[in-house]
Amino acid sequence: MIRYVTAAVMLRLFSAGPLMRGMYRRLGNVVGARQRLGQGLPGSYVERALRFKRLCEKHEAIGNGMRLLEIGTGWVHWDATFLRLFYDVQATLFDVWDNRQLEAFKRYFGQLEAHLEGEIELDATTARRVRELLRAIAAVSTFDELYRLLGFRYVVQPDGSLQRFEDGAFDLIFSFNVLEHVQADILPQFTRDMARLLRPGGYAIHQIDLGDHLAYYDPIVSPKNYLRYSDTAWRRRYENEVQYFNRVQRPEWLHLFQSAGLVLLEEQRVSADIGAIAVDRKYAHLDRQDLECTALTVVLKKAGSSCSGGHGLPTVPLAGQETGQQR
Repeated sequence: MIRYVTAAVMLRLFSAGPLMRGMYRRLGNVVGARQRLGQGLPGSYVERALRFKRLCEKHEAIGNGMRLLEIGTGWVHWDATFLRLFYDVQATLFDVWDNRQLEAFKRYFGQLEAHLEGEIELDATTARRVRELLRAIAAVSTFDELYRLLGFRYVVQPDGSLQRFEDGAFDLIFSFNVLEHVQADILPQFTRDMARLLRPGGYAIHQIDLGDHLAYYDPIVSPKNYLRYSDTAWRRRYENEVQYFNRVQRPEWLHLFQSAGLVLLEEQRVSADIGAIAVDRKYAHLDRQDLECTALTVVLKKAGSSCSGGHGLPTVPLAGQETGQQR
């Protein structure tokens, strides 16, 4: 528990005002970049991307000409770019602050081909396409060049609001370990906005980490140690802004999505033994399976007619495509 508390104290210190938050982000970028360049492409990234691609294909949620929104695109635009290797899609890459790392991006995708050869069977045409795109990615010197190559757009919205986007603007909206970081009080509006942005028949696929993020610093602590604390105790002692997570549980997520008008097509859960922790009354109504759920993946669909690949996106980058950071 010592490491758990120490991590909470340090993160709350870094949350104390814009100057400290800015310092935390700069340090995180420097240290993170060194780590990513040193370690190279994690096998877990490849496994996740392949699962995501298969899930999209299973539900016919991906196809040429589709418009994608990646929420929380992070350091290396991993998932949107992975799909772009196989499909001519147009992606908007959305985040709340700019933490892009071009060298790490190029390192990851430079090492991807070797992984794919052993983990996925590609026909000759697809293999040639993937190799050509990977070579083109390796040759870019700026993110703007990358966005022109792939037909991507990068958007930074510091308050995390999706209201800038038009109704029905996207065929597929997705995120990985991002939604748990959205402030709990804006989640109802945020999920309604996600549904609004989908065309009728469009899809949303999200992987949500329900674990206690402070427990990652202390392996002897329960993976859902936060269940012990009331909202008041949590806010006073442990909650922070630089690594905020909302403690929303599986039934609440499903209710949020349903209330927004999204239909659940598939659900995948990861669970862990949480031990004999004394659960606060805030969570007392949940059954054991929900309490032990540490990760949730959902495939959702917006009601309405569906048309696949109907937006006419060309197979070459769009001339004059809007690129770069948008504020």
